[in-house]
Amino acid sequence: MTYLLDTHTFLWLAAEPEKLSPTIRSVVEEEAHELLLSAASGWEIALLWKLGRIDLPEQPTTFIPSTIQALGLTPLAIGFDAAITAATLPLIHRDPFDRLLVAEALRRDLTLLTRDQIFPRYGVNTLW
Repeated sequence: MTYLLDTHTFLWLAAEPEKLSPTIRSVVEEEAHELLLSAASGWEIALLWKLGRIDLPEQPTTFIPSTIQALGLTPLAIGFDAAITAATLPLIHRDPFDRLLVAEALRRDLTLLTRDQIFPRYGVNTLW
């Protein structure tokens, strides 16, 4: 099965796996599962770092790609279809990064690994 990681799930998986639920730990440990990380999450992490809202062990330009590789994740580019879908979603969630994740999950029929309780209101499958 293929899953899309929310930004916080990626950060916790990389640095604080004890914050992940037992269910999420089980999913990410299963080698048969493909785990995707959206470019939207990379963008969000870099922006939060630039604003001083999160600390990283190294600059995002190094941290994100090296962590993707170390964790065996598959990067997911943001395409025009996802961007347009995100822009036309109901304004349930106003965070543009989360709206992009919702759009990708809806378009690709993915389950989002997140503890965000707003996502299911879009009809997205979530797991925590």
